Amino acid sequence: MTENLKHFPENLTSKFGINAISADAFIADTITLAPERAVPAIKRMRERLRDPAKTADLLLIDMEAAGLIETVDALRAHRLSL
Repeated sequence: MTENLKHFPENLTSKFGINAISADAFIADTITLAPERAVPAIKRMRERLRDPAKTADLLLIDMEAAGLIETVDALRAHRLSL
């Protein structure tokens, strides 16, 4: 997982069976593969935010602003569980 994908071209990483992906793609894949575990974990993280506290909608807005576009897309279907 890296945000520096240009330094890990697929033609080089594939030789070693490695697939370089962004943090956003990694998180989104994790949510998609195991939403029953990922969504409650993200909910617990959101609930620990105190200064300021965040609603699920505000959390998604902040995540999107931070560049976690794929992650937010994966979480939209679970918004009421966050």
